[in-house]
Amino acid sequence: MNTQQDELNRVLEKIREIVEKSAGGDYIYRGEPEEYKGPPYHGKISSSLYREYPHVEGELFDIVRAQNAILEEAKAYTAKTDPVEILSELQHFGGKTNLIDFTADYLIALFFACDGAHEKCGRVILLEKESEDYVVRRPPKTINRVESQKSVFVQSPKGFIEPEDVVIVSIPVGLKLPMLNHLQKYHNISTETIYNDLHGFIRIQDIHHRAYEAFYRGLSAADKGDFDKAIKDFTTTIELKPDFFGAYNNRGVAYFEKGDFDTAIDNYDKAIEIKPDYAIAYNNRGNAYFEKRDFDKAIQDLTTAIEIKPDYAKAYNNRGIAYVKKGDFDTAIQDFTTAIEINPRLAEAYCGRGEAWMHMSEWNKAKEDLTVAKTRGLDIIASFQNAYENVADFEQKNGVQVPADIKEMLTPE
Repeated sequence: MNTQQDELNRVLEKIREIVEKSAGGDYIYRGEPEEYKGPPYHGKISSSLYREYPHVEGELFDIVRAQNAILEEAKAYTAKTDPVEILSELQHFGGKTNLIDFTADYLIALFFACDGAHEKCGRVILLEKESEDYVVRRPPKTINRVESQKSVFVQSPKGFIEPEDVVIVSIPVGLKLPMLNHLQKYHNISTETIYNDLHGFIRIQDIHHRAYEAFYRGLSAADKGDFDKAIKDFTTTIELKPDFFGAYNNRGVAYFEKGDFDTAIDNYDKAIEIKPDYAIAYNNRGNAYFEKRDFDKAIQDLTTAIEIKPDYAKAYNNRGIAYVKKGDFDTAIQDFTTAIEINPRLAEAYCGRGEAWMHMSEWNKAKEDLTVAKTRGLDIIASFQNAYENVADFEQKNGVQVPADIKEMLTPE
């Protein structure tokens, strides 16, 4: 089974688990990116105000009284008088209240369970709407985000709900990013749709800044040849911004440079899934298939890259190399020639065409192209030795006698 299909099956299985557990009751849902099993919360589903007093215990602490004091102070800053409306607005802008955010939509809860803490398991919490232990309230529709998040607030006089009073579905670490991709692609649930106001924009802007910072750190690490660090930075980028197709592509390049062509292909697949017209990713995936000696798939991807970007000289060059491997030297020469017409300074194309001419015993043309490639600064000996051990190896495998002047050009001193 391929990786994409396996991920989709795991995503659908987890969604099915929530649906099946919801069937026995009338539930609202909450998604949390961590399970909070350790102290001081021990798995409790708590309000932000309760979490301000994690070590306060005993009968003297009354969270309802603490919230009422906050309400009285907040009235000096707003013309609103309804307590629920004031608390809802405080909650909306990140204030500490005794409201616990829930949603009527389990898919939105799944988004919140996966959106953050990507190194930890998340959880979706199923809570019965009716109970004597807490009150379920609808926030006012004057807050834009209420509709997009299908928000519901829960108030508990204790400030929390015990884990044994709810149904919990755990979200494994490895499922978070596939789930976010699925929710965006098939349900239009993403950071942009969930946080659809200026307050949300500020949050998104911060995420984007951190994602791009990690992305450029990754590019710098790759440029220095530190591909392990590059992979780590690109992974951080993807965790912050799962639709960042460039991060998947560049993580694929880093895996390619490490010789892990299968994982590179998986990353190129992701980049193409997010951006189907991403010519660079098709070119790179074609190169990975080439290294796996699957020349037909390589040519297919490189052809797609060219169809998307007709002036893509490197894709023409790479396809020419693949045609050489298949023994189709006429087509290879056509591709190398097109690459040179697009970019006359592309030394690799001259070298590739020179090798193709060698296969056809067109020695003068071969020498001319190899000379240009060398003049352009390419190490033609190293390039030739990517395919053959030496000139004698080329002669033996192709049944030809290479002229002395070309043999000299391709032989180390």
